Amino acid sequence: MDISKEIAKLREQTHVLARLKTKGFLDEVKYIEQTTELTAKINKLQAELKKLTRLDDEDETLDQIEILIDFFEKRVSPMTEFEETAFESMVEKIVVKSQNELEFHLIGGLKFKENI
Repeated sequence: MDISKEIAKLREQTHVLARLKTKGFLDEVKYIEQTTELTAKINKLQAELKKLTRLDDEDETLDQIEILIDFFEKRVSPMTEFEETAFESMVEKIVVKSQNELEFHLIGGLKFKENI
């Protein structure tokens, strides 16, 4: 949140500089110098925000894969019949690839194909 607020503040400063330049209170050289500096700061913060977001996504993916591993490792006996709740919690979608092939998309980004 702090990064987003800082980006918003820097963008507002860029707008203020543009208004000052338009009204003739700021010369072109100074305007370019200051906006270049602000833009660099904004880009750096956006890259940092993107990195944090990506790390959050990666953490979520790892958590989902861990759920799958725990489900199968903690089973006392192999699954011999369909378990609807397990299926619904693990399978995000099924894609029909052809008349003879389905692709299962599991939580955590895992995919596997099944011939029918």
